[in-house]
Amino acid sequence: MHHLNVSTRRCAAVLGAALALSLPVSSLAADKKIDLYVDGDKLRFSNSECPSEPDNLGCVDVERGSKNWITWELDSAAVQAGWVLTTLQLDWDRGNQALTDCVVADFNVDPYLGHAIDFQVRGNGKWGRNWDDNNCEFPYTVAYLISAEIPGTGRKATTDPIIRNGGRG
Repeated sequence: MHHLNVSTRRCAAVLGAALALSLPVSSLAADKKIDLYVDGDKLRFSNSECPSEPDNLGCVDVERGSKNWITWELDSAAVQAGWVLTTLQLDWDRGNQALTDCVVADFNVDPYLGHAIDFQVRGNGKWGRNWDDNNCEFPYTVAYLISAEIPGTGRKATTDPIIRNGGRG
């Protein structure tokens, strides 16, 4: 019985190593995080996740072949003032025109309104995240609208930077 246990562990270790080696290195890329603060009734960004454009605040660059969570987090002053994140929309201003299949599939959004169906607001509204599958065969750029509010007051704040998806590897 002891030999069976050692053999099972070796098999599991070999299988685990084989699986790890079969994943593309780019798919293990670090998740993206954008820091937000509120200025009056505008959401503003403290950073960029676009290495080639560090001054393009709020920009998110997802490298070709990688899949990432994109997280947005309010600063402590906004949270203390009562602000909470509420929604994420992608390419929201297209009127009656449906979003491209890539945007719909990569972010799981409503094809006409652009609402991110799986946008997860956590930490009592302090932060939210959405999965980016980045599985389109070609690179594309999409505008996004992130929104926050102070519940019960009617005060809302939004902003609209871009996400660049590099496509599948």
